[in-house]
Amino acid sequence: MQSLATGLSALVADLGPEAAAALRRSRNKERYRAAVERTWRARPEVGRFVLAHTNGIYIARDERPRKGPDKHRERWVFGIYLDEPAARTEVDAWQAVLLQALQAEGLTVDELRFLPAKWDMRKRKLFPELTEGPAAGGAGTGPAGKAPVRVWREEDESRGLDIVKTATCLAFEDIDLAWAFLEQVRGAVLDEVLLREPTETGSRRDGKIQDKKNYWLVLFVDDPEGMGRIVDAYGGAIRSQARRLGLRIRKIAVRPATPEMAGCHSFQRQGRSLPLKREGR
Repeated sequence: MQSLATGLSALVADLGPEAAAALRRSRNKERYRAAVERTWRARPEVGRFVLAHTNGIYIARDERPRKGPDKHRERWVFGIYLDEPAARTEVDAWQAVLLQALQAEGLTVDELRFLPAKWDMRKRKLFPELTEGPAAGGAGTGPAGKAPVRVWREEDESRGLDIVKTATCLAFEDIDLAWAFLEQVRGAVLDEVLLREPTETGSRRDGKIQDKKNYWLVLFVDDPEGMGRIVDAYGGAIRSQARRLGLRIRKIAVRPATPEMAGCHSFQRQGRSLPLKREGR
């Protein structure tokens, strides 16, 4: 029987070359964000400045001829386009630390290159949410629809989503594949539903029933069709792991993200999860 990690890789490949490439780009983008935040963790405002002025990134094989015993070894370059001289100065001063941070985030690269963004490239922003719209990592406004069955306090829902994050990592077995999934989630909602079921401790014949807290997990993503196929395949494993951790998820639903959610991420590699902001809190 194939592992969950192998199955997920095969399923992502089945989405087609364009979807698979988009997934890789998204993973590399979030790894770059995490590496920048790690590099300038003592000065987070500088890290945000670098991200805000990043126009694009790329990973490419270094084709330059080399000499020495390792001249036949493949070398990979991580390139960054920056439209602000002050940002390039910062990256230049900290490039060795940033390269180590990129490697720590799972990017196997040997060299860092930073280039000035010119012409049309200057109009692009890798993280547009840092210069316009909601802040990165924040939650956007949810789409119109039915009111939730019950709205949690935000801190309680955040703890519930932290359990979802842990359950996903356990279900996928491979942490990189788990984050490839989690990083696609622009917004996440846990709606509580009350079900009346027989008690687990009492006899079924005594007629005792109790209210058990169950939840519907709603994930807002850019590619609901592709993510829906992954949830269909592995949602049961996520729900099972969450149940072991004390969270009973009855159903996982996938919905399209709204334009207001661009750049948002409910699940953070460091820090608490961020539930989608809703009315009633």
